[in-house]
Order: sequence, then C-alpha cells, then structure tokens
Amino acid sequence: MRSVLVSVLVLVVLFLSFSCNEGYDYSQASLGLGLRDYSCTEAWIEVQIGSNDKTANIYIKKNGEIIQTVNVGQSSTLYYFDSLLPNTNYTFDAVTYEDGKEVKSNPVTFTTLDTTSHNFTWQTFEFGQHSSSVLYDVAIINENNIWAVGEIYMNDSLGNPDPTSYNAVHWNGQSWELKKIGGYGGWPCHTVFAFSSDDIWLEGTIHWNGTNYTVHKTVGH
Repeated sequence: MRSVLVSVLVLVVLFLSFSCNEGYDYSQASLGLGLRDYSCTEAWIEVQIGSNDKTANIYIKKNGEIIQTVNVGQSSTLYYFDSLLPNTNYTFDAVTYEDGKEVKSNPVTFTTLDTTSHNFTWQTFEFGQHSSSVLYDVAIINENNIWAVGEIYMNDSLGNPDPTSYNAVHWNGQSWELKKIGGYGGWPCHTVFAFSSDDIWLEGTIHWNGTNYTVHKTVGH
C-alpha cells in the first residue's frame, strides 16, 4: 500500500502601498526635497533648486550625515537611494551655499516598509489505503478551494479494499472530500484546470460548473 502525501502551503500575500510626502511646495523653495516613493530598502527623492541662473552643489544628508554630493541646475532631478533597512525611520535633507550663505532644504521623513516574516504554515494530508494511490495534478483556486486528481484507493464500509478508485479530492477550507468524478470513478484523472469555483475542467473534457458534471466529447478531423 502506498499513501500519497499532499502538502498545502498557505502564503499570506501582503499588499504594500507606497506613500509620498504631501503638503510642502518644495518647488517654490531655494532648495527643496520631495519624497517620490519608497520601499523596504529603497527611496526615490527629488531635488530642486530655486530659479537662479547657476547650478549648485547640493549636499544630501541621511539622518544628519552627508551621503552624496550632486550638481543640480534649474530643473528638478530624481535620485535613487538604496541599502536602507526595512521598518526603519529616515530623515533626508540637503544643504547648499549661495554667496557664502548656507541654504537648507525642507526635511523628508519616512519609515521604510517592513518585510514579510517568511513564516510558513504547513499541513500534511494522506490519501489512499491500499494499492498504489497517486495524485497527478492539482489546481488551487484559493486557500478554501483546492482540487487534486489522480487515483485514490480506499477501503469499503466493511474494511475491504475497494477496487473502484476515487479520482479526485476537494479541499473546502475545513476538510478534504474524496470524489468519484461523475459519480462513477474507477479511472485515473490526470489533469485539472480551475478558472473559478464554478468553471473547472478535468481531463480536458469533463466540466464542473459548481453543481453538475458535463462531458464534452472531442471530435476528430
């Protein structure tokens, strides 16, 4: 007797949203910074100087320490910064000099996004009680709707080997249900394609609409 082990990996998909600093009209300042985007380890910051006729050396600071010197003309320029730490507070500002006088920018402050925990939850399920049970294909619609197909041999109500195999198992979010496709079973199912909970194709010709099976015969040419 060979049992089939099916491991279901539940991944929590985290959807991340990026933020931008609002409310500061840095385009009107002598020296302005604008936070355009950021992620877990990266930031995109726009640097712009006021409407003068010369370029300026801009000293960009991260948490009070100069990390880069750039040369900006009258138009704004976008700069990319990486090697940041996840879930960490940062303040970027800049300074330049006009006629020997120090000109400071507005600060931009943000907290980088956190990473996922990478902690996975595993569950193991066994199918088959005799002969050579096997699963050939699986389709995951969501964590509460999973189909797997193959040949699964179980014992009958008296505990004797049932020669008529099940050919699918379905996960409903709470438990697995053995299925004989079309109510008969006894043949191996090799493929399953799931487009939605009520649009599932088995073996390429059998359609499950959520309530009934329909067999679509292929016609040779």
